[in-house]
Amino acid sequence: MRRLARNIQEILQISKELSTDEVRELADKRFRIALVGSALRTHDVAEQLLEGLPLSEREKSRAFLVCSTTVPSEPADILIDCGGADEPLLGEHYTWLLPEHGSTVAKRIVNDLPGLAVALARRFPIFREPAIEYLTREASRVNGQIAMLSAIPGVIPVASVFLPPAAVADIVLLTKNQILLLLKIAAALGLSYHTRDRLKEIVPVVAGAMGWRSLAREFVGIVPGGVGVLVKGAIAYAGTYVVGKSAYWFWTTGEHLSRKQRERLYRQMLEEATRMLTPPATESTPSTEQEDTSARGTRVHTDEMN
Repeated sequence: MRRLARNIQEILQISKELSTDEVRELADKRFRIALVGSALRTHDVAEQLLEGLPLSEREKSRAFLVCSTTVPSEPADILIDCGGADEPLLGEHYTWLLPEHGSTVAKRIVNDLPGLAVALARRFPIFREPAIEYLTREASRVNGQIAMLSAIPGVIPVASVFLPPAAVADIVLLTKNQILLLLKIAAALGLSYHTRDRLKEIVPVVAGAMGWRSLAREFVGIVPGGVGVLVKGAIAYAGTYVVGKSAYWFWTTGEHLSRKQRERLYRQMLEEATRMLTPPATESTPSTEQEDTSARGTRVHTDEMN
């Protein structure tokens, strides 16, 4: 109980000191989507983009769209071929010819233009799921790397001389990143992203993740060598991912993920994080190099014979 109270106090303190300028900048980014095609097709795509918005928001979001039968003379951030254009579209663009293309196109746009993810999702609901998935995975990756860095002094004591103090005391950084993730998700969903308006959702979600971070510190002392670093990184990654998904689920359904659902998701992300954070093998073994050389020689000899 004392630990929980301490965690809540810590979250409240970090929330007070946290600036929402970064979130506001992402949410208010201006962009322009050009829908090019016949009047019928551009109208249908525009309606699909606006679907799910209340009437009071539809006109605001419509201002980000330009519908035309040819590529407009003014530059657009996103160019979409809706079908039936007066002339072929040249250069980089997306093709949205059928209603079912919408989710695929939205995902591609978010992956290509991650800096617009929050603003796109805030204006057009079709971008929300891929944008929030991107934001959650990116925050998870960053927190996993921070946790791995801060674990190094625990397994290599001499490293504490070279690493900055902030890398060792990772609790503030991890918590700050998780709160920022929740505010970005709120902004992407069209909700208020000010900490004072979201505290009742932030506190329980982030407090739960702190238990996993405590577990990570214990793991570092148990498992050998660099394995402890990887374990701590994986736990931070998985815990952050669950934070993001829990908030998204609550804000879209009004219900909390059950304990069983959180645990299942956490275990799944632990496995994924372990694979993702493990450094790739870059050096070939002597035997592998010998086999590669032998194989190349065989191919050359075969080519000569032919």
